[in-house]
Amino acid sequence: MSNPETYNSFLKRIKNRRRSIKLFVKNLQPKGARLTNFNIICSAIATILTAAPVIGGKTLLDVFGASNSNSLNWRIFFAVASVFSLMSTIAANVYKSHDMASRLAKAQTCDAKLEGLEALLEAQQIDLKNAATQYTQLISDISFISDESGRMLTTHSSLDWVSGEISYPESNQIIDNSINCLGWVEGHGTGVHLWLATEISGHIWPKEGELYVNGDGSWNKKIIEEGAGDTFSLSLFVANKKANKKIRNWLDKADQTGDYSELRRLPGLRRIARVDNLHRKKLS
Repeated sequence: MSNPETYNSFLKRIKNRRRSIKLFVKNLQPKGARLTNFNIICSAIATILTAAPVIGGKTLLDVFGASNSNSLNWRIFFAVASVFSLMSTIAANVYKSHDMASRLAKAQTCDAKLEGLEALLEAQQIDLKNAATQYTQLISDISFISDESGRMLTTHSSLDWVSGEISYPESNQIIDNSINCLGWVEGHGTGVHLWLATEISGHIWPKEGELYVNGDGSWNKKIIEEGAGDTFSLSLFVANKKANKKIRNWLDKADQTGDYSELRRLPGLRRIARVDNLHRKKLS
């Protein structure tokens, strides 16, 4: 197996691609269902309106005042049938032209195969070279789904879509005041902000500067921690626009006054990862 960093990066790529597929399916499946149902309903109504005069005969037409083929009611009766027939045809052609059924099937099949590939990688039952070959073959069948489409779908999603991890430091580790933190995040989009913060007894101290994610989903950030007690936690938070603004205001005020009082959890701020029992190295 290749070095752990390359391995983890590739595994995250698979997870990100699977997330894009799931978002694509979630977006397309209801549209396909709506078009199919609309087509069935319109087709049924058009059939009923067209067949009614044949089945009901003159008696039914007299009820609608349409026994005379030149009457206005007669024309309206069949015009309505034609409109429903036209709408049914449009819905069917839209569904067919966008190849919805085929794309959904390909996307779901690819996701299932990628899940198997992901499991093999996590169990280290396949080497990275063969996994990359399989991955390339699989995604060639879903060229209509791009990472960018996944990002666009997550743009308007809630904070609940975002997941992540702090890979370093690890829980129960003895660390210096300067910490080179590493981790990964997926499911984030525009309007979503990421912050590292030390945490003690439910109070947090956001670290200077927002966290930014690399193209493969990984992130790294060096933080300085001198004010916490001997033992503390390090948390990764995702924030919406309002919570992000409050954190920045808190930092600006603290920089001006030198008072870094604890910050309580804010609405629109969600913890997605935490490492506990970090111990500051005691100076000899």
